[in-house]
Amino acid sequence: MQVVVCLTSFNRTDCARISMEIIKLNWPRKWPVVHACADASYTRYIEDILVMREPKPLTRGAHDLLVASIETAVTKLKADYVIHLEADTWIFDQNVIVRYLERLETSPHALVAASSWSTDRVPEWSRSDDIRRRLRARLALWLRRCGSRYGIRDRKSLSTQFFIAKSTPAMLDVIRSLHPGDRDILEKRLYEGVIQRFGRRAVLGMDEREPVHPGFRDVCEPLSLVCHHWPSAADAPRHDAFDRLRGKKEWLQAANLRTHGPHMKRLLSDTDLSYYNGDAKRTG
Repeated sequence: MQVVVCLTSFNRTDCARISMEIIKLNWPRKWPVVHACADASYTRYIEDILVMREPKPLTRGAHDLLVASIETAVTKLKADYVIHLEADTWIFDQNVIVRYLERLETSPHALVAASSWSTDRVPEWSRSDDIRRRLRARLALWLRRCGSRYGIRDRKSLSTQFFIAKSTPAMLDVIRSLHPGDRDILEKRLYEGVIQRFGRRAVLGMDEREPVHPGFRDVCEPLSLVCHHWPSAADAPRHDAFDRLRGKKEWLQAANLRTHGPHMKRLLSDTDLSYYNGDAKRTG
């Protein structure tokens, strides 16, 4: 099978370069990378194909980059499968992806593997000053022992941050035809498009990351996934009850990768990380 990594970036280009160093220099299986980028100052690095796009508002821009990268992977590289990664979403262990590719290959109706973009409300409720919300948190924990998902919201969504898809013409047509507005949530639009066209059996869930928020929003160790935006622990915006909010520098050190490219080396060695991702927001 022909597998292509579709990397998309707006202005977190240092994250994008390091993602490429993880993929191209450290993953055992050699897959080409198509990078769709909307930062006019970016210059080609080690991607196989660079597709430059005009910057657009957040949701429409994310969709434009997604379509541009996947269309290029299909038309120029004849991709059978595409792996979409936003620039700041790093996967250290390629075997995570290989396992899902094998599951997709043996599941004739499954077209996309992804987690939802869901939120567990219990942590928020349990800290609330409102006694009714604290009671809801207790009720949710009791109901979940019985199999309920009470308090988990936005399960009808697909994470566009990281997914693996069969690049069939019909699947590409669904992605191309989403046409999100500025107030739309792309993750919900993608879910709606896939379900309406193919049904629920087209989705192979990544249960390791469910629910995404808040526990796995920034880090999901079972997927070897790190997907936040701050270069070091000193830049982390808040205390993490799970004690995992190390910065990209600390996660990169812990990964013990075989080969460090120049952008990894700079992140690991520089004491002044103000350069990292330029003017891009470090949170959010």
